[in-house]
Formats: sequence, C-alpha cells, structure tokens
Amino acid sequence: MPQTTEVEIHVRFTDVDAQGVVNNSRYFDYFAEARLEHLRRLASVESTGAAWGGRTFTIAETTCRYRAALRFRDHVKVRCWTTEVRNRSFLLAYEIVRQGDGVTAAEGTSAQVWLGADQGAAVLPSEVRQALETSLQ
Repeated sequence: MPQTTEVEIHVRFTDVDAQGVVNNSRYFDYFAEARLEHLRRLASVESTGAAWGGRTFTIAETTCRYRAALRFRDHVKVRCWTTEVRNRSFLLAYEIVRQGDGVTAAEGTSAQVWLGADQGAAVLPSEVRQALETSLQ
C-alpha cells in the first residue's frame, strides 16, 4: 500500500477571491479532502467512522505555509501522509503541487486527537494505530 495518498483537485471559480487567486482558507479544504481520502484508504471502506467502530477524531491543530498562488482552473495534486502516531493522536502532513509546472503551492500539517464515547481524548484503538503505523512515511 502506498504511504502517500494523492487527490486531484481542479480549482473552481468559487475558490478564488477578488484578486483572482485561491482564497487562503480553501487550502485547508484541500487538505481536508486529502486527509479524508487518506484515512478512508487506510480503513479500506467508504466511511472511516464505520470501519473504526463509529468513533472518530477531531482536529487539534492545522498549519499551512503558502508558497505560490493558485488560480481558477489550475489542476493540483494534494498529497497526504502520516508522519507520527502517538498514544491519543496522530500527525499528518500535506503538500499541494500545481500540475503542469510542478510548483509546490503549499505545505501543511494537522494534528488529530482520537475521541472516546464521551467525546474526550482517548487512546487510539489498536486497529486504528496499526492502520496508521503501516502508512508512516
């Protein structure tokens, strides 16, 4: 199984601001699409929550370093990979690369905390830990 998940995105008109560049908040949406596909692939089912007992995670922190502007109709690849698996959380990294010229438009990270039945931080279930560890970069 590849360690990195790639998602192709076509920049929509609604993604750009008045200056004609992708609004900075949309980069986090692109990261989210890659994150969900990465976790879906690791769980090997359509719904990550269903695969992992209906339980899920919350985002504790996310970052983005903007490197180059994206514009309407750009085609990009968003890459996501697991960088660390902790006791109650896991870290992912992202890269957005413009297709055609290969320019890296953004890099980012996110920290996810596993939630228990009470919606508080909980220890990662063994099947979740195992799936994440197989994808470590």
